[in-house]
Amino acid sequence: MKLKDIGEFGFIKRIEGGCLIRDENVISGIGDDCCVFKTSAEVATLLTTDMLVEQIHFLLEAIPPYQLGRKSMAVNMSDIAAMGGTPKEAAISVAIPDTVDLEFLDALYDGMKSMAKEFEVNLLGGDTASSPDLLIINIALVGEAREEEVLYRSGAKVGDVVFLTGPVGSAAAGLDIILKGRGSDEWEELIEAQHNPYPQLKAGRTIASMRVANSLIDVSDGVAADLGHICTESKLGAIIEEKMIPTTEQFRAYCEKFQEDSRHLSLHVGEDYVLLGTVPVKSAARLQEALESNGCQFHSIGSTVAESGLRLEGRDGSVEVIGASGWDHFR
Repeated sequence: MKLKDIGEFGFIKRIEGGCLIRDENVISGIGDDCCVFKTSAEVATLLTTDMLVEQIHFLLEAIPPYQLGRKSMAVNMSDIAAMGGTPKEAAISVAIPDTVDLEFLDALYDGMKSMAKEFEVNLLGGDTASSPDLLIINIALVGEAREEEVLYRSGAKVGDVVFLTGPVGSAAAGLDIILKGRGSDEWEELIEAQHNPYPQLKAGRTIASMRVANSLIDVSDGVAADLGHICTESKLGAIIEEKMIPTTEQFRAYCEKFQEDSRHLSLHVGEDYVLLGTVPVKSAARLQEALESNGCQFHSIGSTVAESGLRLEGRDGSVEVIGASGWDHFR
């Protein structure tokens, strides 16, 4: 059997048994955006780590090193945002091939420091190693939140409103532009969405502090895949309304000009790093008001249902089952 036969999340399920040796002070282990454990009576510690591998997560010839550094930090901060936390300390490990020069590395670390400075995150160390051919960046990030405010994928309830905190599909379109050589100033916004995502920490903290949302995740693998994670962990299903999915004007223009599948790009590719969550109907308006008053967004895109699986209500009113598919490293 090969990894491609079970996929990334099948592999995670395969190895998670026997990982918890001591359960005291552990609140949540494998299965969420961060692991969560107690370090004090009131504060829970959040720990996440994300690896970016050349030719898998980025193309050296396509992304400037400064933006790559910012993105490396941002994707980790997004995991903290998805749990409702605040990032605090980071450690950076880099495997470097001899084809990468010092000027590139200086700009890479300047990008990391820039993003860290915006959110008052300390860079406390890490590791460096040589690599035979590819650049690999791994960041471990520690954050914190009040234990009662931490949000998980497993808390969704039947009848919840499914919401997003920003438009989706732009990063996917940006990647499509890069891979197909369509880069130009006309699509700068989409390429920026792919290269320089911004972690929605303010939205995450607003949602957590309200204590009304039932679940939360960030859109890294795609709306369908990440909503699928919530549905799986919460043991329910969801219906998405296609007409309610937020996208930008430039995304729609790009898809129309090149006849790209806007549904696929907005639902099944990912890397937008907005937040996706569920909230009871009675609390949705209050949460929307709180987010918008803090300069954040709230877009209702559907609802959770008892029947498992994901369904999409098309613009014509027809309903079809869609796979909870998105980015998977091994498939």
